[in-house]
Amino acid sequence: MIAHLTVVLVESTYLMRAGIEKLLSELPGLVLREVFDGTEKNLSGKIKEIKPDLVIVNCQIDQQIQMSLVNSLNAEHGIVQIGLTNETTPLNISSRFSHILNSNEGKFELLEALRKIIGKRGIKNEAEKDQQNLTARELTILKKVALGLTNQQIADELFLSIHTVMTHRKNITKKLGIKTVSGLIVYALMNKLVEMGEIERSKK
Repeated sequence: MIAHLTVVLVESTYLMRAGIEKLLSELPGLVLREVFDGTEKNLSGKIKEIKPDLVIVNCQIDQQIQMSLVNSLNAEHGIVQIGLTNETTPLNISSRFSHILNSNEGKFELLEALRKIIGKRGIKNEAEKDQQNLTARELTILKKVALGLTNQQIADELFLSIHTVMTHRKNITKKLGIKTVSGLIVYALMNKLVEMGEIERSKK
């Protein structure tokens, strides 16, 4: 199983919260612990009590609150701060954060950005251990699933029966604990079984 990093989200709008929660749910290795809207008293203290690995903050929240939060969390070693920006976010604001997520990016671009961030936080080695538990055939099938091939297409390319492909996929799901195709895609990206460019080309 994949090790977990805990996440705290600071976001005031419902739609953005829902979207980010959905995004995080599809990324193996991340667990959303708490969501704040940015108006809570002693926000930095509440976050420190949770001791998250990652804190995602919308750069549009009140600037005074944001500065206080960023400065307070900077003193906490091990907490990675991620700023959620858009095309209108001034550089002097986005530069406060060690990492940036652009809300105007597509789903897989955002997942890839998060993959790179958590890769620096120790998830990568755990993911590699999971990968070693997969057989060569399972890794091949996982890659093809990530590229969008159907069971029939995979069976045809590998000269296997659909039943055999489905059995391999069940084994992959059992070993990794990942039940969704989008989750398998992210896992494949995390482990460099596929590149983002390959996925984009496979859609054309």
